[in-house]
Amino acid sequence: DRRRGVGLHLLRGRRDPGAIRGSSGDTVPVAFFDDRPVRRGDLETALVEYGGGVVLREHLLDLRLAKLAASRGIAVDDSMVARELDLLRATLDPDPDRAVELLDAVRARQGLGDVRFEALLRRNAMLRALVAGEIRPDENAIERIHDVRHGPRRQVRVIASPSLAEAEAVARELADGGEFAELAYRRSTDPSRSAGGLVPPVTRLDPTWPAAFREVVFELEVGEISAPVLVGDAWVTATCLAEAPGDGTPIDAVRADLEPLARLQQERVRMDRLVRELDAGLDPRVLDPSLRDAWRRTRP
Repeated sequence: DRRRGVGLHLLRGRRDPGAIRGSSGDTVPVAFFDDRPVRRGDLETALVEYGGGVVLREHLLDLRLAKLAASRGIAVDDSMVARELDLLRATLDPDPDRAVELLDAVRARQGLGDVRFEALLRRNAMLRALVAGEIRPDENAIERIHDVRHGPRRQVRVIASPSLAEAEAVARELADGGEFAELAYRRSTDPSRSAGGLVPPVTRLDPTWPAAFREVVFELEVGEISAPVLVGDAWVTATCLAEAPGDGTPIDAVRADLEPLARLQQERVRMDRLVRELDAGLDPRVLDPSLRDAWRRTRP
């Protein structure tokens, strides 16, 4: 199993970065430069430092999920994995060709080669099968999907701070004339910092956003900056840039389309929750110093 081999190979790490590993694969050239061979062993420690923590986490999650699925008599087959690929493409764009382009871009940005991408699809299939029995789409779920697809949405920038004191310091800079996007880029701990704090459009009932955050966003006037609000473990300051009105589509006119979407959304929420629960319990004894450091850097 190539997916499992990645994690196990990393765990067989060496303490001396300059030592030659016992595996014959480490001495076989993987590239040539200026007529000189580059061997896997020349790169491995740096590769572990760069992405070993992420790969180890994925591998351990796969092991936990496989054990949980086996205990419930769940087996993932190729058709379930293929469905995950179809669902992923459909969420990116309704146009098939455009969806393929976007998926290629996502894979490139996240470093998802064939092995890790296949593992991701299989992991999602396993997660979906595990939560399937918990899903009961109700009227509230359908209303949420209707709001997400047809309701008003707001364009927002955010600055996430690790403490209230830090958030209050950001608020003072903004009050003194600081530019929101520049401060987000410089001080925010949210991944949106690279885009000046700009996040995807927010709708009032979208459960993929925390309720406290949505409430603050829809209380703001356009151009107004919020006071810091605690969202999860971060203090978030938000500003509303603009609001696009809903399209006026009545819910009964699209109910047949909304019901399966409501189920998919509830599945996604439950899947994310299960991953967080499993992830919180991961505590491997990592022997390789480089991998141990990489692992620690992936933890909250």
